[in-house]
Amino acid sequence: MTPPADRICEQNEQDPGRVAHTRQEAGSNDFLAIGPALRILQLNVEGLSAAKRSVIRDIAERHNVDVICLQETHVEADCAGRFSTVGFDLISYALHAKHGRALCARNEKI
Repeated sequence: MTPPADRICEQNEQDPGRVAHTRQEAGSNDFLAIGPALRILQLNVEGLSAAKRSVIRDIAERHNVDVICLQETHVEADCAGRFSTVGFDLISYALHAKHGRALCARNEKI
């Protein structure tokens, strides 16, 4: 479920999405972040379980995610803890046995 190793930012590397740069070097085609980036994690979870919520939280922590968008949650009963993810507030959800979706936003620095 995690991205390939070559696409994962190591903790000790500078994160271009979190650091604002003041100038771009002449002739550079590199990414230039002019301010903090909004990081969105979108997943088709094919059924939401406690184990999957734990993996989603680990990915969100590793990549400093601000918003989590889940589809295909397969949740049809309105149970309090089915969408809960530590460090995130549930903003919106739609119940459906085959489909379903949920949107969460970070509520603290994780």
